[in-house]
Amino acid sequence: MWIVRTSQLLVVAIVAGLWEAASQRGWVDPNLLPPLSKIGSVLFALLHDDRLLSDLALTITEVSAAFTIVGPLGLLVGFFLGEQPPVYRALGPVLHVLLATPKSIFLPVFILAFGIGFLEKVIFAVTLSFFIVLLSGIAAAQSVPAGLVTVARSFGATRLKLYLFIYLPAMQPLIVEGLRMALIFSITGVLLAEMYGSAHGVGRLIFAWGEMFRMPELFAGVLLIVMITVAVNELLRVAENVGRSRRRGF
Repeated sequence: MWIVRTSQLLVVAIVAGLWEAASQRGWVDPNLLPPLSKIGSVLFALLHDDRLLSDLALTITEVSAAFTIVGPLGLLVGFFLGEQPPVYRALGPVLHVLLATPKSIFLPVFILAFGIGFLEKVIFAVTLSFFIVLLSGIAAAQSVPAGLVTVARSFGATRLKLYLFIYLPAMQPLIVEGLRMALIFSITGVLLAEMYGSAHGVGRLIFAWGEMFRMPELFAGVLLIVMITVAVNELLRVAENVGRSRRRGF
């Protein structure tokens, strides 16, 4: 495991070094790709800017609200469909069409219906994430060994005990994977909504910096989002790995 982590860090260090050298030595236009050191200093300054911190707090609140809704909702609907094969076969084609449809093309509709405030961003992020999380819930329900369920029922296990002692341990890795996807797509949905139409939020700031050709601030904002996303994603990945280890033991 440490070899993989070391390799990943080495790749990141090489990319960062090439980025810095390319900008400093004029291999690329530094106005388009500022040195990484300059982006880092700009990011440090932005983290002490009250406006950015206020917009960041708003974006985190919107993402948290969307994640809190779509995680349980998508997984529960997915569990239901995964346990009901006839219903899933009937709705499967429709679900896959909806999954393949780019949700961003409906952003103007969301804005017309809900405005450009908090509610619109949360609803759009939930819509963007729902079908991805739904598939994780279906896969989780279908991953439960049928033999274990049959044996447990033959010994008189109630439905509650089936869920607590059979379903949950077997589904835990895929549940965590579904939550991880919910988080990633919630962040994507909120940022897209903020960029398309919003008065506040980190997505709006990043879009404004791009319009004004303020590339150091633009890259600093993107780097901040990447760092936060990677940090939270890694926490969920750790939980996922723990779940997989328990499942092997199970």
